[in-house]
Amino acid sequence: MTHFLVTGGNGFIGSHLVDRLAADKENRVTVFDLYPRSHGESPAEVLFIQGDIGDTPLLRRTLVDQGIETIYHVAWASIHETSIKDPVRDIETSLVPSVGLLEASREAGVKRIVYVSSGGTVYGIPQSLPIPEEHSTHPISGYGITKLAVENYLRMYAHLYGVQSVILRPSVAYGPRQNPRRRQSAVTVFIHRALHGEPIIIWGDGEVLRDYIYVDDLTSALVASAAVPLSSPAVFNLAGPAAYTLNQVIQEIERTLAVRIEVRYEPGRRFDVPLLKLDTRAAVRALNWKPVTDLAEGIERTAMWLRQWKD
Repeated sequence: MTHFLVTGGNGFIGSHLVDRLAADKENRVTVFDLYPRSHGESPAEVLFIQGDIGDTPLLRRTLVDQGIETIYHVAWASIHETSIKDPVRDIETSLVPSVGLLEASREAGVKRIVYVSSGGTVYGIPQSLPIPEEHSTHPISGYGITKLAVENYLRMYAHLYGVQSVILRPSVAYGPRQNPRRRQSAVTVFIHRALHGEPIIIWGDGEVLRDYIYVDDLTSALVASAAVPLSSPAVFNLAGPAAYTLNQVIQEIERTLAVRIEVRYEPGRRFDVPLLKLDTRAAVRALNWKPVTDLAEGIERTAMWLRQWKD
């Protein structure tokens, strides 16, 4: 039996992960989150510890008392826009608590940390496509800078203390349980607006390229990461089966949902990476994983959930 702790386990990605982990009755799962789950009920056997990830003493007690062996660090307080508008707060609410989590993990004897980084931001402007894990990392947003900083702290803790870690760099995730008002994924936001007859605003000419990943495919890689053999920090890109421009995403939503969408184009934003297509061959080999949900199917599933979503 393995006992997992999932930070941010009541959020979008975290709740899907918790459900998958809890489905295996050999697992024990503890959620550490500031908020209760807002979409659906958590599995009855899952323990919920309500607290701020910045409360390192509470985290340490939880790790020791529950005998946590593996941590999934999913919680994050900022998005791209907020990290730019208030970089100090981004550091205080995401980076500092993450380092506190690593220190608490070392003291509690945690065996492994699986960290959800950001393939969409840590590389910065790509030199070539697709982007391998060995590509240089020069993020152009505060979000990418703090995500990358945690990766480097994980490397330090592996070198100094032998704390094993798996670093996952997903492209832009989307799917059910993602709040479209938070503006985290163009796919989810666009579907929500299309269903309500609202115009879609695109920053730039709509040719920004991304390989969006459906949440179930991301969750599969997360689960596999808990068991992959490793002796030092392992880094894996994760992405969907294909890359699409924003204009192509809109066309696919219109085709799949049989709707017409009004699009408004605004000047581009300097913190948006123009082109992103990740090389996922390392994850395919090491995790025995591959994305199986194409964009059309992902749109249908997300739209089904959004039709029932309440603000």
